[in-house]
Amino acid sequence: MTALTDRLMRLWMHPPPDGAEAEAAFRAVYADPVRVNGTEMSVAALLQRARALHVAFDRLRATVDRQVDAPGVTVIGFRMHGWHVGPLETPLGVVPATGREVEVRTIDILTVRDDIVTEVLVVADELGRLVQLGALALAVPLG
Repeated sequence: MTALTDRLMRLWMHPPPDGAEAEAAFRAVYADPVRVNGTEMSVAALLQRARALHVAFDRLRATVDRQVDAPGVTVIGFRMHGWHVGPLETPLGVVPATGREVEVRTIDILTVRDDIVTEVLVVADELGRLVQLGALALAVPLG
């Protein structure tokens, strides 16, 4: 794992502190604004997402499965694990706390300039997460 990946994982896997310290930590990793899946987001918006993640999940941890680095690009394939303890906003609406443990597979494609992330393309298994939380049921069981 590179230093950049380590900094990213620390930012997202630990609850952000209050005040300007948290924003400074995100600015040390991300451009402001940063483009996320084609939409420009401020560091303040990223910080709000991180805080919402920690309201929804407890005991977050990430396992990096693969990382590929090329000039100006880093690709990280990882699994995020946690316990669903609070409301989770999803594209289908808010899922109330279930107490369930979940694992979400994610791929981040990062554009990096001068050790700062300027763009993120995120592909996360949202369907799998919703099924694990019981928010959706599949017509045909997995497995």
